[in-house]
Amino acid sequence: MWRTIVPLSAALLLIATLAGTAGGRDRPFSTWTLLVMKLTTGAEDAQGLTDPGGKFSKTQIERFRCSSAGNPDETVDISCNTTEYGQDYAPDNEIAIAVNPDDPDHLVAGSNDYFYRFNESTGARQALVPTGFFTSFDGGETWVDGQIPLRSGNGAGDPAPAFVSEPRSPSVSGTVVLMAQLENLGGQGGPWVSQGDVSVSRSLDGGITWSEPVTVMKGSGTGIGPANQARFYDKEWITCDNWPTSPLRGRCYVTATVFVNGLQGSYARSPIVLSWSDDGGATWSRPVEISGSHPSCTYQETGTGTDCDEDQFSYPETSPDGTLHVHFFNYQNEDEWEVPFDFDAQIMVVRSIDGGQTFSSPVQVVQLEDGFTDMPFSVIARQTIWGHQIRWTPAGTITADPTDPDHLTIVFADRGTANPNATADCVFEGAAPPTYDPCDAGPGADTDVFRSDSFDGGLTWSPRTLVDAAGGRHQWFAWADYRPDGTLAIAWDEDLAPGGTEYPPPPANDGFVHVLWTSDGGREPLTPTTGDVPYEQVDISVTHWPGQYVPELLWPRVCGPAGYTDPPVADATGKDCNVFHGDYTGLATDSLGRVHVVWTGLNRFAVAPQTDFYTGAPHDGYAQDAMYARR
Repeated sequence: MWRTIVPLSAALLLIATLAGTAGGRDRPFSTWTLLVMKLTTGAEDAQGLTDPGGKFSKTQIERFRCSSAGNPDETVDISCNTTEYGQDYAPDNEIAIAVNPDDPDHLVAGSNDYFYRFNESTGARQALVPTGFFTSFDGGETWVDGQIPLRSGNGAGDPAPAFVSEPRSPSVSGTVVLMAQLENLGGQGGPWVSQGDVSVSRSLDGGITWSEPVTVMKGSGTGIGPANQARFYDKEWITCDNWPTSPLRGRCYVTATVFVNGLQGSYARSPIVLSWSDDGGATWSRPVEISGSHPSCTYQETGTGTDCDEDQFSYPETSPDGTLHVHFFNYQNEDEWEVPFDFDAQIMVVRSIDGGQTFSSPVQVVQLEDGFTDMPFSVIARQTIWGHQIRWTPAGTITADPTDPDHLTIVFADRGTANPNATADCVFEGAAPPTYDPCDAGPGADTDVFRSDSFDGGLTWSPRTLVDAAGGRHQWFAWADYRPDGTLAIAWDEDLAPGGTEYPPPPANDGFVHVLWTSDGGREPLTPTTGDVPYEQVDISVTHWPGQYVPELLWPRVCGPAGYTDPPVADATGKDCNVFHGDYTGLATDSLGRVHVVWTGLNRFAVAPQTDFYTGAPHDGYAQDAMYARR
């Protein structure tokens, strides 16, 4: 399920009002208020509970299975793209992957898996968004594509797969496959979302059939909405301790952010919480807050002191000695903000040496440059990459070196230096078309992949180090894992062309390619060998396109492509740029040292049944598919 980056109701800054007639959220001429929101969850794609007996009933979709195949030494589109249930155009995004520690050919991936239908008389879109799974038993050559059951609600997502090979409890034997996910309930066309649970589904046959999800963290009230004291969980992740040398082998951990509402739906706090399981995900401990306090956490939305409780993007990781490390973003280090209420994040880590029973205080890793003034915005009020409209976050992950229990690495991708054009008032002065860049951040906002390392078990961390310069081409959505021999693998999305030119005309960075980098072999672009173009065409999208949110006058022309036409629209620049292709990509290594990489591709041209309001024809563009490669 897609979300914004972080919350702070004091920071719900009105930037501009895009005028238009009233209507449904997805109609092109809806009234749209552009807000900069750092710590509020977003609901743009959570709407649409469909008829339980209709074409898109949960039961029918949960039973749906299809398959795909290809050469993993090239690239494989693991989305089966059948016309059944509209899967030839509906997206898969936020692709994550895990490898069985005892069988390097056994892979399980997950996605946000969309099922759409459209009401052409009103322009409304209805959606059911379960968590999709992809399972392979032959090293990625063939795949089964299906859906995790939805226990309740009509939206899941934020998929996080994991294997546990030897659960600690004697009541469970054999390998269990797990899929952590969110479970939400969105209204039909409205902006509010309730429930906000975290759940885990189990598979005992390797990832073909899945149990009804087990609730790990229980939300309450309309968390994305006006409810008082509502609790809404977001951005969960799971890891299992499979290290043979660990005294806690077989324990699995789930972390998440819990957003707590104040009065009338205002933001109060969002600490990181953790739960653990010893029986292969059948039962879970009561969630506890783990993000602690630190002298740098001085900004307090509702509290006092230095509690680090305005957080997001937690990722748990275990070391070979069983130590648990949890990475998270914190948005309270106001001494490092270039202007007041900028809300740049700092990456922090807490650690536990007793299986999650107790935790250290958080340790600072690195200060990011991702504040309100550091990046341009998209037409739907999310930070974006200059020349695109995709929702951007600098978040990466944390990974442990199997050859050294004291060595950990964190990867991320931000602009590296603060926006020199930022002023205290720029974010209030209005983000307007065609660039939506109130602080003139865009042309200089070259995002690159960085790393920080700890060689003492997470007690101290190195300064940020540039991984790959890329010649001015934007990089984002980094993910990393160590091979058994201690070499590091990182993958990320990267523009084909530099994007640092002033507008007009639109920058030429209309497509990107997923890149794999290894510490012993350099970089390799994972050029798609399926689809219709040898790259990912992110600025001509069949779904998630700006024209369905705002009228032509307000199209984000900065994203181009330059000279783009969509007859009878002679100048369609900015109409079809993708505004959301997930918040992360995935990578996992196996016991043979191979690297398994997944990402959201946009290389296959597709046509949707949705009528394009401007052309009068079915809307077309490039579909979001789950892509895979093995190296």
